[in-house]
Amino acid sequence: MALLLAAALVSCGGGGGGSGGGGTSGLPVGQSLSSPQAANKDAAEDPTGVQGLSAGPADSSGGIAALQAQGVDVASALAGRAASEGVSVYRTLDTSAFGMPRTMVYDSVHGDIYASYPTTYESVGLSAIVRFRSNGMGWTSTSLSLPGLQDIALAPDASVLAATDGSNHVHLIDLATFSVKSTHLAPFGIGDQGSNTEVAIAFTGDGRLWMPSGAGYNWHNLGFFEPRTQTFGTVACSMCYGGPYFAVSGDGSRLMVTQTAGLSPMPPMLYMDGGDGVLRTNPIGLEFFYWMTSLSDDGNRFLFSGSAVYDRAFGTVGNLPQVNDLRTARLSPDGRRAYTLNYVVEPGSSALPVVRAFDTTAPAGTNINLPPVGSFTLADFPACQASTYPKYSCYRPRMQVSKDGTTLMILGDKKLIVATIPKALRRY
Repeated sequence: MALLLAAALVSCGGGGGGSGGGGTSGLPVGQSLSSPQAANKDAAEDPTGVQGLSAGPADSSGGIAALQAQGVDVASALAGRAASEGVSVYRTLDTSAFGMPRTMVYDSVHGDIYASYPTTYESVGLSAIVRFRSNGMGWTSTSLSLPGLQDIALAPDASVLAATDGSNHVHLIDLATFSVKSTHLAPFGIGDQGSNTEVAIAFTGDGRLWMPSGAGYNWHNLGFFEPRTQTFGTVACSMCYGGPYFAVSGDGSRLMVTQTAGLSPMPPMLYMDGGDGVLRTNPIGLEFFYWMTSLSDDGNRFLFSGSAVYDRAFGTVGNLPQVNDLRTARLSPDGRRAYTLNYVVEPGSSALPVVRAFDTTAPAGTNINLPPVGSFTLADFPACQASTYPKYSCYRPRMQVSKDGTTLMILGDKKLIVATIPKALRRY
């Protein structure tokens, strides 16, 4: 494995700026790419110039071609960067005894990973929350049993972890002791739309925990719980059949809401801003998502169903390649990168999983397709390639990016994989 990880696991297809002028957004105020301060900083960090490589038009301006003219072995230089900076930290943990995860959350304050393992519909899980914690050399796991567990959500300030169960309870989990500190019965009942959807409950920035209100699977509203006052409430949702389910920004400032995936014609996807409790219809006709949907921490970038990235006003930032081997996708917390995980299933292939990075910094209306930055290879498969489940949710591992954008966390029904993202792919 060490040889594999040391060998050029990165292929750089584009610089952090992409096209359309988004590349200067990571520079200090008053500096541009041509400023002496920026140039000196880049030169000090990367005397070979490899870090600033980009393809296409940038190459014609003297990027790759200029380095090659100087006798630089670009491929070897990129491989060296990947080996020394990219995948120097790579850890795995066997999670096959836990079943199939539904939701994975990353606690950036304490450095822990939490996952829900319900036993509903096609899931075969522990009916427990599992905490993954680094000991400096690897990752260890601890489980907290919750009979009838449905899902979990982490408050934006990482002050509390919440969980719901099939008996209509909200459990508040103390992160220091990893134990239930209080339990609250929802008077309206808590619906559950099934474990193949990725996020069933979500916190917004005002401290509200949102969930489907109403028993069973069918018609629901949006219920919420206020941990500070320990009170429940509801917001009407006229087309929430088998839903709702959610995606939320890291700061809780924007909540995306799928009403249903089970009605025809399909009702539109909704959104809520600023914790005002007002549901609004998205203006571009998006309908629903099951998974591969995430927002940046500030809500200004939105990855929809692993297919396209939009800005806060629902302008199109760019599309992702639609390929059959796409397993999962995720935005970085700062919204500057989209990462996809690709590998073949059913029938499986011996080709190792590949993580691809795409530049999402350009303003909406600049690119039809997101500019590729590069890729790197994982040494392990996180999830099954030949399903024994009634459905195929085992093919959909969950993925998170650390708050500082340096680390990728992938969890499937086989393994937890924690790998450093090569610096050349996350530079902007």
